[in-house]
Amino acid sequence: MTATDEDFSRHLSRWGTHSAKWDLLAKDLGENAIALSVADMEFVSCPEVREAIADAAALGAYGYTEVFDDFAEAATAWMTRRHGWSCEVEDVHFFPRVVQCVAALVDHVLPRDDRPVRVVTLDPAYSPLLEVCERAGTDLVRVPMRDTAASASIDWEALEEALADADLLLWTNPHNPTGRIWSVDEQRRLAELLRECRALVLSDDIHCDFERPGGQRYSALASVAKDLWMSGRIVHCASPGKTFNIAGLEATAICVHGPLGAELEAAKRRMGLHNPNYFAIPAAIAAWTKGDAWVDALAKEIDANLEAARSLLARLLPEARVSDPDGTYLLWIDASAYIGSEADLVRAERAASVTVSPGPDFGPAYDRFFRINTALPRQELLEGITRLAGALTRN
Repeated sequence: MTATDEDFSRHLSRWGTHSAKWDLLAKDLGENAIALSVADMEFVSCPEVREAIADAAALGAYGYTEVFDDFAEAATAWMTRRHGWSCEVEDVHFFPRVVQCVAALVDHVLPRDDRPVRVVTLDPAYSPLLEVCERAGTDLVRVPMRDTAASASIDWEALEEALADADLLLWTNPHNPTGRIWSVDEQRRLAELLRECRALVLSDDIHCDFERPGGQRYSALASVAKDLWMSGRIVHCASPGKTFNIAGLEATAICVHGPLGAELEAAKRRMGLHNPNYFAIPAAIAAWTKGDAWVDALAKEIDANLEAARSLLARLLPEARVSDPDGTYLLWIDASAYIGSEADLVRAERAASVTVSPGPDFGPAYDRFFRINTALPRQELLEGITRLAGALTRN
């Protein structure tokens, strides 16, 4: 079964569903609000996933479930088909979310007696991962990226200095919020730095299925730096959550070779993480085994949305600097010409009845930036941009 035009063009009302994007963040903006914020999609999931969930629901009994090899087999087969790299089934460990794996590392696996765990991240970055690190009392080192709203790049000298005494690097590929897919050459350079230090790297690759047609191809760090993978220094994170709009079901494949896997399993038990959500496993398996054609159609739709959104932003906010992402469905925007602070953005959101993700969610240096989610019907996306741009230019 494949996607139809209707899958990507019909309006989806999520009011009253306990939605974080709608019932929390957009609750004060009225029924005509348009949400361009939280990184989940305003598209229904693929038919095979919906069917698997409906079949599971039809049983009428929702007891404890367990993770078996079919979850890992589906994950590894998807990674092989779609991205040309995979690992052994025994290297796959179930976690509900990447953020919980980060918590396991900084709270249980990496702590040492002589000093706090030292964590390095590129800046800007996805804040929930950093919040876990901060609440764990880590020494969090942010390495600012260069020119983040245009051709975002890494300050390699600063990264090398930060990694010198680091315990953990948080690596995101594709990068959120800039949308960069790191090239093989960039990841080889990263691997060289990692070989000169002792840091573990967690590679959060949950957006990796969103590649732009004809653009930069995604490669897993583990496929580029096989020695680091085999030595157990790469924790690779994959999930159907973003790709199939099932993030709320919480299913993540944490891939790691060697004894660190057992340490993560022990940490998971200490954190009270036992059985998965009843619907998580059947949905993930259906997505990874039957979802290829739907994802191919989705990628084309997202690419068209990104192009349309960038074109409209160039016309309505000509002085804004807008990313041209390699991957994800996100646009990172430097709106310094239109806002002086996050407060100006909030006023524009209220005036337009449109929500976006404010820049400070990704780092304190980005109070004149915001992020737009383009994964919604194109007419609604362009209406939201038009309304927000009008409010920003009236500020």
